[in-house]
Parts: sequence; C-alpha cells; structure tokens
Amino acid sequence: MADASPQIRLPGRNALSGRPAITHANQDGGKPGLVIEELVHLGKLNIRGAADILPGITAQTGCQSLPENNRFVTIGERHLAWLGPDEYLLLCEAGREDEIQTRLRQDFEGIHAAVTNVTDGLCALGIRGGSVRKVLAKGCALDLHEEVFAAGQCAQSLLSHAGITLLATGETRFVLVCRTSFAPYVVDWLVDAALEYGVSYRT
Repeated sequence: MADASPQIRLPGRNALSGRPAITHANQDGGKPGLVIEELVHLGKLNIRGAADILPGITAQTGCQSLPENNRFVTIGERHLAWLGPDEYLLLCEAGREDEIQTRLRQDFEGIHAAVTNVTDGLCALGIRGGSVRKVLAKGCALDLHEEVFAAGQCAQSLLSHAGITLLATGETRFVLVCRTSFAPYVVDWLVDAALEYGVSYRT
C-alpha cells in the first residue's frame, strides 16, 4: 500500500550552499575557540500582534506565554524570540513552517495580527565555543558578559555592518540570525575575528 503520509517540503537551498569547510588551529593547541555551523532548512516565521495572539501561539507552538522584552522561550525544537513591541520571530523544525503559518492564520482570524514566512530570507547560524563571546564583542555593541546577556536572552544589533538577531542558548552557545544575502559576509567576518582563538566552520 502506498504511503499516504504528507511529504514534508524542506525550505529552499542553504544560504551557504557549496561553501567549503574551514579549520584554523587554536594557537594554544586546544579546541577551536569558535565553531560555526549553518542551521540548515530551519523554519522561520515573523509574527506580529498584541497579547490576543497568545491562544494561537500556545495552540501551535506550545508556548504558554509570550516572551518578555529581549528574551525568548523554547519548547522542544522551537524558539519564540521577542524582536520588538508586538513582533516575534519563531524558529521551528525544518519543513513545518508552512503548516504552522496556515494554522496561525486561522487562529488569528478576527484579530489584528499577521504571520509571514521568512524562511528563505533569513539564515540561522549556530555558533559556540569558549571564545564565542570575545569574538562577537569585536564587532557587536551589545554587552555580552555572561551575567548581562545570559541564556534565554536575545537582541537585535549589528555585527560589524550586518544586522543580526542574537539568541543566547547557553553560556558558550548562540543562534545568530541574519539576512540570507549577508550570510557569507557574516561567516567571513566571524572566521577572521576568531583566527587568534582557532575557528572551525562546518558545512
């Protein structure tokens, strides 16, 4: 019997498709101070609306509350990040963004709200390592001390000349979101800034 289960369509090609892996050794002989990896095919939805969007958000993401200013909430593989007053970014599993968008639109009927699929317009990078905060601090004006920008916090800022959204998922782990067109520049900048600590870019 044919498989009648729906086929999951992965989002468009990777922002860094075809880019070769890069490794520069740590001068001290230890692990690379920065590891960069594209979070390929991650679904991304921009959500606009006031507090009355919460029932729909809860139904479709499992999040029981909207994130406070400059924070994000995590449920399973999903992160809902605060971007500004009445604006949020949902990062979700690959291939689920169309389904979630459709259901949210249904839940938002009758209220002033919007949800837009921005998956192919944004690139998400996972960056981690013992020197990740030092590297970011070279080009970002945020106070990235672990007691100030702790796990669960997020912010929009600039990394050198590129606009980014930064989510702290751990003391030495971040998700960095930028425009797809800026992704090669951001990776080049990160690699160059991390040379003194050792850096690995993985495809």
